[in-house]
Parts: sequence; C-alpha cells; structure tokens
Amino acid sequence: MKHFAWASYAMYFLAGLMMTTIGSVMPQLLRHYDATYKTGGELIFAGAIGFLLGVPVSTALMRRWSDNAILFSAALLIAAMQLAISGLPPLGAVYALHFVNCMGASAIETVVASLMMERFVGRRAVVMSYLEVAFGVGALAMPMIASLLIGRGVWHAVFYATGGLALWMAVVWRFVRIPGEAEASAASGATDARAEDPPTHLGRAGKGLMLSLFLLMIFFYCGIEGSLNNFISSTFIDYLGESSSAASLSVGVYWGAMVAGRLATGWIIRKVTYGRYLLASIAITAAGLAGFVWLRSAAAGYAVILAIGLAMSGIYSITMVYANHSLPGLTRLVTSLITGMAGLGAAVFPAIVGYAMDAGGPRAALWLTTGFAGLYLAALAAVFALYRKPPSADEADAAARRAAEAQDGAARGRRQAEGQAEGR
Repeated sequence: MKHFAWASYAMYFLAGLMMTTIGSVMPQLLRHYDATYKTGGELIFAGAIGFLLGVPVSTALMRRWSDNAILFSAALLIAAMQLAISGLPPLGAVYALHFVNCMGASAIETVVASLMMERFVGRRAVVMSYLEVAFGVGALAMPMIASLLIGRGVWHAVFYATGGLALWMAVVWRFVRIPGEAEASAASGATDARAEDPPTHLGRAGKGLMLSLFLLMIFFYCGIEGSLNNFISSTFIDYLGESSSAASLSVGVYWGAMVAGRLATGWIIRKVTYGRYLLASIAITAAGLAGFVWLRSAAAGYAVILAIGLAMSGIYSITMVYANHSLPGLTRLVTSLITGMAGLGAAVFPAIVGYAMDAGGPRAALWLTTGFAGLYLAALAAVFALYRKPPSADEADAAARRAAEAQDGAARGRRQAEGQAEGR
C-alpha cells in the first residue's frame, strides 16, 4: 500500500517537473533557435493542446489496458521526449516532442487521480492534497534546478534530469502492485470530514446538470490559476511600478503559498466539509483579487498574493473530490472530464486575460479575473441548491395540513379571547 501511494506521489512530482521544464529555460531555448516570445507562446499552446488530447486518449486506454501499463507507457514516453529535446533538434521537432510530452503528463494525472479516487473513498481529499503537494514541489523545484544548470552553462541538461526521473518511474510502475478497493479502504490513515450524503433524488438530467456545474467550476478555477501564473509579474511591473527583478518574486510568493496551503489542506479537510472549504476558499480568492485592484501598494500586493495562493491551494483537488463524492459510481468519467476541463481553462483564459491586459491594462485584467471567481461562486451555489431535496407531494400535503391546523388553532384562540372580553 505504501509503495503504491509513494509511487503515485512521485508521478505527480514528475508531472510538476515536466510541466515547468520548458518555461524554466524558455529564454535560453529561444536564444538558441534565434526565435521570439511569439514562438515561445506557440510552444506552450502546443503543449496545452497535447495535454487536452491526452485526456480522452488515456480514458480510452483505461478501458483496454491495465493501469500499470498506461503509467509505465506514459513515463517511458516522457523520458523519450525529454531526452530527445535535450539534443536540441530542429525547432519543428521541439513542437512535436513537447506536444507528445504533455500528452504523457495528461495520462499520468488522469490515471493516478482516478486510482486515488477509487481506492481511498473515505480519504479522497487527504490523498489528493498530498498529490497536489507533490506536483507543487515539482513545479517549484524545476526553476531552481534550471537556475543551477544555467549558471554552469549547461541549461539543456534540465531535460536529462526530467527524462532520467521519468525513465526511473517507468521501471517502478512495472513492479508496483495496485491494491484493490477493499484493501485500500481498510488501510489506516486520516479521513476526510463527514460530508453530506450524495443527493439521491437527482435523475439523469439532474446528474448531468451537477456534472456540468463542477466542470464549469474547474474551468473557471484553472482560468484564474493560469492567468495569475502568467500575468502576476506583469501586473506588479505595470500596475504597481515594481522592477522586473522584484516583480519576479511575486510568482515565487504565489507558488510558495500554494505549496504551503496544500500541506495544510490535508489537515483542514479532516475538520471541514468539502462544500464549506470551497465556499471559504473561493470567497477569499475573490476578495483578494478585488482588493488587489484597490491596494496600489507593492507591500500590500505581496500580502494579497500570499493570501490568494493560500486560499486557492486546495480548490482544484477538493473540487475534484466533491464532484466524485456527489456523483458516486462515475469516478473515471468525472475525473477524466475534470482533468480535461482543467487543461482547457488553463489554455483559454490566459489568452482572454492577455487580450484584456493589452486592451484595458492590468486593472481590467484584474477585474476580469475577479469575475471568474464570482462565476465559480455562482456555480458552487447552484451545486448547493441541487443538494437540497425538494419536498414530495405527500410531504407538501402534510405541511399544508399542519399550516391549516395552525391557522385554525390561532383563529379559535382569537375567538375565545374575544368571547372572554365580551363577558367581562
């Protein structure tokens, strides 16, 4: 059991490393190919499309292959692509290699998350928070690794590092035993807070609406995260007047807070229900984004980014857990769709926010991002409404009879009081 859990966390760590590798050495890569940042944007977009395509491909493979085989193949694929990019082939080949690379990362996230959801039913939020910590640590570690290698003049060796780890993980998943659901459920460990039972009154249309709401929530959340990831530094420079070097710290503050918050999520979610956690988190995020517009101070900006990072840290994993809890029996479908929608949001919304930055400046972009948080909040409120069971016809009739009896009793009381008054 422990081997399976740690191998899963290591795969998310690998995904975090891989997804930030290109970005960590982007200036050096573009300089090598004598390319512009437009090329860099196209390269990132190619990776986003690869990630999106990887979701339906991995979902289809889960119906035909074993989970071990998919994870072995995905890790091997990433190893091959990273090692090929390290040789600095023609730029067109780098596009194709990065596209396939992100398909492999998508398969890892889809399959590992599905396994965790199925195996740890009573501990989904706790184990997903650990997975998200592993991903965040990988995303934080890669820029530091890249900085060390860039300083030594061997920046392209970052691809050796990621490729070597991926190759090792391919070997590991050839031998990892995936526990059965009963065995995993019986394993000891911290459990999530007692959540409200899934709604049983929803028909097919109601369940479809519930799933659509959760997909919208993930879409808006990943839009917020992707937008902040790409435009925090620019906002500090253009809106708060910070220098480029100082503004770059904002990304580190944001991701440092995200990792710290994910560590805390595993403890918080043992005491707070999924719905309450998400409501508090998105409310703080929306308030922080709105506050950023009004607090025209760099010090306040760093404090707000810290608060936003902490608040947002568990939203993705807990939204996925809440969706699976609300729609039991559909784990693989729900997890796959949420993973795909996350990739779509991360690809679409930064482009919209980038247009807003050009057209209306940082203030317009901040209000737009705040609006995304408001839309997430509205979708969450709709989920809460679906949880409330409407009264049945019998219950409505009984309530009406009780109300009528109460009215009759009140009328008799008034008549008796009037009679006593007349007697006096």
